[in-house]
Parts: sequence; C-alpha cells; structure tokens
Amino acid sequence: MAIKIITDSTSDLPADLAEKANIRVVPLYINFMGDGNQIQSLRDGIDVDPDEFYHRLGQESKLPTTSQPSVQDFTEVYQEYLGNGDQIISIHVSSKLSGTWNSATQAHEQLDGNPNLVIIDSGLVSMGMGMAVLAGAQALNNGKSFEEIQEVIHAACSKLKLFCMVDTLEYLQKGGRLGKGAAFLGSLLSLKPILALTDGEIQPFERVRTRRKALDRLGSIGEEFSKIDEACILYTTTPEDAEELKTRISRLIPSDKIITTRLGPVVGTHAGPGAIGLIVRLSE
Repeated sequence: MAIKIITDSTSDLPADLAEKANIRVVPLYINFMGDGNQIQSLRDGIDVDPDEFYHRLGQESKLPTTSQPSVQDFTEVYQEYLGNGDQIISIHVSSKLSGTWNSATQAHEQLDGNPNLVIIDSGLVSMGMGMAVLAGAQALNNGKSFEEIQEVIHAACSKLKLFCMVDTLEYLQKGGRLGKGAAFLGSLLSLKPILALTDGEIQPFERVRTRRKALDRLGSIGEEFSKIDEACILYTTTPEDAEELKTRISRLIPSDKIITTRLGPVVGTHAGPGAIGLIVRLSE
C-alpha cells in the first residue's frame, strides 16, 4: 500500500517538479468560443500549455471561460489508486474560488466516503497551493505517515501568503472572482491593483498609481516579512518583471529557495496579461 498525493492544475506546479515529486495533477478546462459559437474545451496543461495559451489569448475576441474537473474526472483518478489499496491525499484550490473541491468531494461521496481518501481545501490558489502540495510530497518522501502528511500540508497552507499585481481588474471581474465595484474603481482611476488572498478569497490589498510603483511595492511587501522559508515569483506575460522581483527577494533568502514560474492557463485567464505574483512561505 502506497500513499498518493493528488492536486489540480490551478496549483500551477511546473511539470518537472510534479513529475519528480510523483504528484498527480487533475486538469481543469479552458473553454474558447469558436466559429458558430462552438465551444472548444481544452485540458489545462495537457491540451494547451502557457505559451500556447497566452499567444491565443491575445488573438481572441472573446475572453475564454474556465470550468472545474467533473465528478467523473476525479472518480476515475481516485479509483485508479484505491483499487490498488493505496491511500490518497487530494489537495485543491480554495472552494471560494472554484467548484473543484466540490467535484472532488462529490467523487468521494460516490466512493462511499472511502477512509483511504482525504480531500483538503487548501484555501489557496496557484503556487500557493503548489508549495503546500510540494511540502506534502517532501513529507511523504521523508517517510511520514498518512496522518502526518496531512498535518504538514495544513501547516504549510497556514503559513503561505499570496499577493498579485494585475494590469487590470477586467479579467477577474469578468470571471466572477472580484466584485464589479472594485473593477470599476480601478479602471476609473487608472490604478494598478495589488490583490491578496485572504481567507480563501481574492481581496483588494492596495492600489498603486503606476506599474513601476506596483512592482516596487510587491518587493517591499516581501521585505515586511521577517522570516521567510521559501518564495515563488509568478508571471503571465512579463518574465523580465519576474526576474527583477526575484533579484529583490533573493536579498532576503537564497535564490535556490525561490521558484519562478508562469501562471497556468486557468489562473491566467482570470489574472490577465501583465500580472505578477509573489508568494512567501513563512517559517513562523
């Protein structure tokens, strides 16, 4: 009997890290509106990668939508491992941001609440969740028990802080991830919004006058934390900004403790072009 760690594609885990850590990733879907209003549904990270997605996003007249994995998607994955007598820890995007956790929970119910399967609502998104998943994988590699790995994951989730600068709130507002009032204010004042993940929801943190000042502010937010174990820099279309932010954060912690990666298609649909994110995992 083995222990298997599963997550979903909104974790934005780089494929090489997921493979190395033996983490199974269940994809969400990106839905493009084609000719004749035909919807083309693509599996995040399988049918479309970030490079292809952002190229296509710039050419589309209509913003794509996203959808969660189906209950059947999860049931099939879970049965694959439970049938071998394995135990599963399945960690997912905040239930306040997506129905993914709900699909996973319904799949668990269809499997009669099998005690060898545990579903965790991370309360996080993107590499915030991804870093918690990696912490669980490391605990598994260190020989921790089924229950101990869950404790490690919950502890990691509680210590992860996520901040993001977006060029416009339009994408978040259209995707239903932020209220219309906030989107209107940001547009009216030509501000660059900095957002934070608070209690599983995306909330306004600050509004800064220019992109340059917003990038500087992300760096200073990192500097406000006295004890950081590791960090992640995220971007959609501006890798040069990500490198600049990494250089600044590397003054706080060794550069090998910083992951730089691109937001995947599902999260990128809502963040939009030009977004830059900072995630820190605190030691206390």
